Amino acid sequence: MRSPALRRALAAVLVVALAVSTFAGVAAADERAGGTIVVEEGETVTNGLQATGGTVVVRGTVEGDLEAFAGSVEITESGTVTGDVGGAAGSIRIAGTVEEDVDVAGGSIVVTESGTVTGDVRAGAGSFTLAGTVDGTVRVGAGSVSLTPTASVGGDFVYDGEFTQAEGATVDGEIRHDPDLGSMHVSPLPSIANWLLTLYLLALTLFVGALLLVALPGVSATVADATANSPLHALGAGFLTLVGTPFVLVLLVFTIVGIPVALFGIFLYVLLLLLGFVWGSYAVGAWLLSLADRANRWVALFVGVLVVHLLGYIPVLGELVELVVLLFGIGGVAIAAYRHFQRRRRSDAAPAA
Repeated sequence: MRSPALRRALAAVLVVALAVSTFAGVAAADERAGGTIVVEEGETVTNGLQATGGTVVVRGTVEGDLEAFAGSVEITESGTVTGDVGGAAGSIRIAGTVEEDVDVAGGSIVVTESGTVTGDVRAGAGSFTLAGTVDGTVRVGAGSVSLTPTASVGGDFVYDGEFTQAEGATVDGEIRHDPDLGSMHVSPLPSIANWLLTLYLLALTLFVGALLLVALPGVSATVADATANSPLHALGAGFLTLVGTPFVLVLLVFTIVGIPVALFGIFLYVLLLLLGFVWGSYAVGAWLLSLADRANRWVALFVGVLVVHLLGYIPVLGELVELVVLLFGIGGVAIAAYRHFQRRRRSDAAPAA
């Protein structure tokens, strides 16, 4: 039997399965994806961070390892990673502190004068510049390798590429050329990896959105309707849901039977944030199409995801847009849930009357 209800149920199972696989490492590491990912100054991320996006910035503290795949990755002067740093990016800039090893690939890699790496550095890049301090050994293959006057290396410095060492740069171990490191030279990798990563994120978002349109068409329509006709109402409901849900979950933890409910609630809350952003993107696309007197949910999904993704690359504005889209999504879901509850109450009251 291939009824619409069965297809929607199967699609819903796929949505949940996909979300579970996406957040499978949540207990072990914080996973974030998006146009711009920022660990703000004063913020602490425990159990490590796995970040995939256009830009990854660490201004606060990551307790554990940082794994980043992005267009650009930056650890600012106030940023600290207590574990290893690994991944690939178009540009990587370390101006803060990494308390263990760095193993990265990038178009350009810079350890600034304020940057400190307590462990070893292993890098493949188009260009590599060291102006800060590395307590361990550095092994780098790059088109150009530079040690500035403020550079300090506690172990050996092994390289392959066009090498320059400025007067004042210190290496406590030996400096030697190793042609075998040439295989680490990955100058074309960042742009290719970045494009593939971008396409993957867009395809994943579109896939989840398509499943939501099939599995929960009513909720999708409510989210789009609330965003277009009552944007302030949707934003308010989204903000209350975003802020109020963690408060309720914390209160549940302190009740006798609340811990299992709270744990399940945390899973649903994380799932809501993930799916809410996709729903919000769809709502934006539906609103844009309505301005042109068009209505096609599949085109709306594609337009919304693409527009929100592109706006996410704009500094400051991109972060604000992503927050508003998230609030539209979870606010629309909250409104849909409230309307469903009201209908159930009326239907239950009718037989009694």
